[in-house]
Amino acid sequence: MKVVLDTNIWVSGLLWGGFPRQVIIRAEQQQITIAASDRLLSELEATLNYPKLQPRLLRIGIPVEELMLRVRQLVELCSPASLPEVSSLRDPDDLIVIAAAVAANAEVIITGDADLLVLHP
Repeated sequence: MKVVLDTNIWVSGLLWGGFPRQVIIRAEQQQITIAASDRLLSELEATLNYPKLQPRLLRIGIPVEELMLRVRQLVELCSPASLPEVSSLRDPDDLIVIAAAVAANAEVIITGDADLLVLHP
């Protein structure tokens, strides 16, 4: 199964645990494939560098560069699809997630973002 993870899932899985961590572990065990675009990875790296996440990074003792190396080794890179503007998107920034999923022919987008979850139907 090929999936695309939204940034919030990566952050939760890398820094905390729970279901998001289980998704990453399944990818490490080659039970699923995680697809991502360079733009999604750039967004993840920028998010991991937010000041509010620095205490957690210090607590777990893993620098952002090391986390990103792990992520880059885990994902299958894709070039995002060129998509028209989607009027039903509440947050236009979420288009990068959808573009990666379309380009990778992903079966699932895994997210906790309400702006993407409303698109399910």
